[in-house]
Amino acid sequence: MIPNRLTNAILYFVQIQLKMSSVAKATRAQTKLFLLGDSVTALRGSKWPSLRMALGFFLHHHLELKETIRQSSAVTITEIAKCWQKATIPMRDHQNCQTKLEQTFEEWRLLKKNKARTSPTQLARESDFVSRLEDLFDVAHADALTKTSVLQEDKDFLLAQREKGRRGSMAGVDETLATKKKRASKREEEMLARRQRMEQIKK
Repeated sequence: MIPNRLTNAILYFVQIQLKMSSVAKATRAQTKLFLLGDSVTALRGSKWPSLRMALGFFLHHHLELKETIRQSSAVTITEIAKCWQKATIPMRDHQNCQTKLEQTFEEWRLLKKNKARTSPTQLARESDFVSRLEDLFDVAHADALTKTSVLQEDKDFLLAQREKGRRGSMAGVDETLATKKKRASKREEEMLARRQRMEQIKK
């Protein structure tokens, strides 16, 4: 027979394991977001952030990190801006971008609040919302496609990202940016060499 002390130790160990398992399951359940799936802790990928990524990152900060709505939208737009800065596409004012994100959150919050309803209207709204999740979270300036300062390659990339499936990748944008920097560096070297020759001629 197993001594009572050993039996109690085994039972205690089993209880601890079961408790840890239930906590882990609860934690996993908490990170599952209505209509979105897993929360987003970082904006990664070869494309500009989608609506799912932007809202998922916002909700990670608002629901899991317990930040205010304004704080969550501010940090989310700051991270999105880092992605957009890889191209010459100008963004809207950050405050306007935050407002757009907060309106998207409010739309999601109302859908979640009424998720128990099975009316055609509720189901249609949920379906419409889900159909837009993989679309670009578009924060481009209204004049982005008409500005002469924006390279045509970047305009083409913006148009491709606005398509369903967000065609294209940041790899092409990164390559274009590297080419621009290389050309600029070459021009600077040529100008410096020209100035040095002119100075030698004057001497």
